[in-house]
Amino acid sequence: MKTEKAIAEFMISRGGLRPRTQREYQNHLALFEKSFQKLPKKPEPIQAWLNSFRRQRGNLGQDLTPETIHARFRTVRAFYRQIHQWHPNVVNPMSLVRPPSLLPKAMRTFTGEELYRVFNLPLTLRDRTMVTLLLDTGIRAQECVLIWDNVWLDYIIVNGKTGERIVPIHETTSFLLQRLKVESNHSRYVFQGERGPLCYEGIYKAIRSICHRANIDGKRCSPHSFRHTFGSEYASSASFDPKVLQDIMGHRDFKTTLRYIHNNRRRLIENHRLCTPLRLVAAATQGALFSQDLDTSQAVKEAEEILTKKGAEDYPEPWCKVIKDGKLVRYEDSTGKAIPEILWPR
Repeated sequence: MKTEKAIAEFMISRGGLRPRTQREYQNHLALFEKSFQKLPKKPEPIQAWLNSFRRQRGNLGQDLTPETIHARFRTVRAFYRQIHQWHPNVVNPMSLVRPPSLLPKAMRTFTGEELYRVFNLPLTLRDRTMVTLLLDTGIRAQECVLIWDNVWLDYIIVNGKTGERIVPIHETTSFLLQRLKVESNHSRYVFQGERGPLCYEGIYKAIRSICHRANIDGKRCSPHSFRHTFGSEYASSASFDPKVLQDIMGHRDFKTTLRYIHNNRRRLIENHRLCTPLRLVAAATQGALFSQDLDTSQAVKEAEEILTKKGAEDYPEPWCKVIKDGKLVRYEDSTGKAIPEILWPR
């Protein structure tokens, strides 16, 4: 079967997907068609094709990320699976193709100091509402393309990968949204640009611009960094409900939600602080400071002398003894005030 015809049929089967996802499929399969005019029936050519990806097209100095190679593998796997369902006589060799290795990566989140810089920028009402909504709810960038009919006082309704879902919002977010609605001039969409409603790309560019103004660069300059920050901070709370977190973030598979729990930076740091063997050294040091052996040390003696001298300054000299029945009863200062026993001369 010709690859061109198979790709056309596959794209028909994916007609209901988001335009961005369809473009990704088309780009990956265009590379596949460039190498194979007819569908390979054996796994070896496909494996060699995947192994050949080493550098970015147009940038020979930059390696392809493992995520990009793995995305192309998943596209070809879905492609063969669909064609085999519609044409059982077409062999599907993808079960014999080794998937590219994909090692786990640390989740990119904002620090408290970075969020402070973002929220202390002189932002417009639209941009302030946008960053507040993203941090408060963890919604995806495409889910941020809201209409006012789906905005309520204490929740919003978003349309994501798993369909529509209700996402609660904080009172601060609700207040900003209501202010923005007053200034929306009866527009149907919540976030407007100069040329109309902001789409996914417009929201992405707006967030990237805000991050650059806050001196935040690199791969974290995206709406998804707000999503990761929301999930990580939510999961670090002692009273959080994992099922609620899954519902709010719109994860189809609970394994995705577990990433925010198992790889939670705050939870790891706190657990390590409680469990590190260095606590044994700290405990031993604390015990030594209060042990009997150190009571007569030079450091303790010097500390006692300093405290005694400081306390004695409140009682003017000369001091005189008060003796009754041949026994020392107390010391008095020059004004006749009794001196505490701890300050008596020894």
